[in-house]
Amino acid sequence: MSNPPELGTRGKAGMALSLTAMGGFVDAVGYIALFQVFTANMSGNSIHIGMYLGHGDWANLLRPFCAVASYVVGMALTRITLEAAARARIKRIASFTFAVEAVLLAIFAHATPAMHLGQITDLHSALYFSFVAMLAFAMGVQTATITHVGALTVYTTFVTGTLTKMTESLTRIFFWVYDELRQSGMSHIVRQARRQQDVRQGGMLAAVWLMYVFGATLGLLAKDRWNLRALYVPVAMLMVFIAIDRLRPIGVQEEQAQTRS
Repeated sequence: MSNPPELGTRGKAGMALSLTAMGGFVDAVGYIALFQVFTANMSGNSIHIGMYLGHGDWANLLRPFCAVASYVVGMALTRITLEAAARARIKRIASFTFAVEAVLLAIFAHATPAMHLGQITDLHSALYFSFVAMLAFAMGVQTATITHVGALTVYTTFVTGTLTKMTESLTRIFFWVYDELRQSGMSHIVRQARRQQDVRQGGMLAAVWLMYVFGATLGLLAKDRWNLRALYVPVAMLMVFIAIDRLRPIGVQEEQAQTRS
């Protein structure tokens, strides 16, 4: 039996956008439940680490530090897994990494810790740190699983780099439009816009940012209604992605080749 075709760039772009919304969703739920600890946005956690260092608040410093460490370990182990799968010619490795993420999110969603006003009450217990580690590790796994859509690098759990690259594309588009207006006119710009790489990539990057914001909005609303059980929503999405990978392999090996180039 012949191997099924891979998902392709358009399918991977749709999956990346969905995962980005899911990253915003999980980050919003975790930020509320874990009292101002991000489980995907490590830039925010790094700022908190610096602030706690400045105040000498060693007890609270461990909370964002645990998230950063778990996220990095999750990313590192996932990249090692993907590299080993690529060398063994295993195509459907994304099914495994998504399953790991789904299990961690499901454990968090099923948990019943003591809570007050939607937040876990004991911020220094071993149970609390295990929750931080679970969510941050899961987001590290997700980040490392899909990092390229065609020639474009995307990250599905944070958008600072996305906004930077989007702005760079918009700047180049501005000068392209300016030059084309002087030489060929507006009709030529309209005809060529869809073929212009910065237009395509800028649109994709803008969509990534919007999906992250959209996911965070849904995460807040779901958290208010279902508390930690809100994370069953991304678990269900991951089940769909696993099924897609079984039918049409996502092809994460290609992303590794691009990363090394």
